[in-house]
Amino acid sequence: MAITVRIPTPLRKYTSGKDEVSAEGKTLKELLQDLEKNYSGIGARIMDEKGAIRRFVNIYLNDEDVRFKSNLETPLKDGDTISIIPAIAGGAPAKKTNMIKKKVYLTYQKRLLNKPFIWEASRKFDVVINIGTASVSGDLGLVGVELEGKASEVESLITWFKKKGVKVEPIEQTVLE
Repeated sequence: MAITVRIPTPLRKYTSGKDEVSAEGKTLKELLQDLEKNYSGIGARIMDEKGAIRRFVNIYLNDEDVRFKSNLETPLKDGDTISIIPAIAGGAPAKKTNMIKKKVYLTYQKRLLNKPFIWEASRKFDVVINIGTASVSGDLGLVGVELEGKASEVESLITWFKKKGVKVEPIEQTVLE
């Protein structure tokens, strides 16, 4: 039973640089155990010492957050796709010319709550996306991000977000920042 696992950039050192690997398991827990067996060290980055998914790691099964399914006991079938998406903060300062940093809030409706659109954006655009804050309340999601890259790429990404139905608003800087 082959299942595709999408590996985020920070974890690719465990998969020899591969952005997708195959793993097996009838449940998400079994799949993560198989992933650790084949790519030593990756499991500790995804799961904590109690065996739970780390707080700042999101896992999607075919674009649905497993937290809204059966979490580690979520059943899997041949052909499924698992996406591992860590919350990432920090980053290097912009040093190249024509590079900008822009802080924005992304607000989105229920239909996008279980979609890895930020992960998808990180694959489509040459922009560093640093997540500063995120929350979900009822049918509304809010993520505060800093976008860093060439001005044209950042603007293209913002346009892409808007086409997806995401409201993009600038974060006002305060004296305390």
